[in-house]
Amino acid sequence: MHYRISSQPEYLRKSRWPATLFYPSRYFAATFPRGHLLRDASIVVLKVATRISPGLPASVSEVRPLDMPEIAFSPGDSMVMEAVYWFGVRGYEGIMSEVWKSLCAKSQNVLEIGANVGLFSVIGGRQCPTCYTVVEPVPAVAATLRENLRRNGLSHIEVLEGAAVPAHEPCEVQLSVPIEGYESPVGAHLIDGVEVTGRSRLTVLAVHGYPIASLMVGRDLVKIDAEGIEAQLLAAARKILLRNKPTLVIEVLPEAEKLGALLRELAEEAGYSIY
Repeated sequence: MHYRISSQPEYLRKSRWPATLFYPSRYFAATFPRGHLLRDASIVVLKVATRISPGLPASVSEVRPLDMPEIAFSPGDSMVMEAVYWFGVRGYEGIMSEVWKSLCAKSQNVLEIGANVGLFSVIGGRQCPTCYTVVEPVPAVAATLRENLRRNGLSHIEVLEGAAVPAHEPCEVQLSVPIEGYESPVGAHLIDGVEVTGRSRLTVLAVHGYPIASLMVGRDLVKIDAEGIEAQLLAAARKILLRNKPTLVIEVLPEAEKLGALLRELAEEAGYSIY
């Protein structure tokens, strides 16, 4: 998907396309199987349309994915919500959304680090009605996350506003918010200790740091999308991982060589299978 760099307020960044114009293309893209001619053609049409006029249509008051109409989201200025609106959840995340739903249905105590606006939180929280904690460091994004949980009646999900850190005690850390052109960025990351470098920077925020070892206690399912500090987090929680062996869903970026090596070590030591 594309990124936009703009200082315009959100109301000026609405798509000029009416909501009804591309409904057939959205439906085919979101609900037809991969490889189907209508789906492939529809995705091409939608990609061209959203490049010409990005954003959500002005008349959209709620984002309901066509492939998961039972869930709803705030129509905020978010790349995630744009992608889900135009292409559906599966069109944006592929098979991972179904995998996450299945894993959460089998879990009793879920931890999600890097929840952003709550796409996976809503999908997973509906399946796991017991203990579910999400961690999101950007205050404005955390506010949207809370709103999306409220819209879906997921009051049992605990929201921790801050960052998971490899420290032993709570602390204040510096968070870099990149230039993406959206009010809800997806690539905010800690300044120190990350494997990913060379990103743009819009601003730096001081946020609360939650020790990863404390967050991991008692969890049987953990999802980490922390923009480059995954290896440090797993290393700091290594003893808990080896003892409790929770199921892990980890974002592995191409340049994250330390993370790849650590995951291989954990798999050998704890008997994990890697998919």
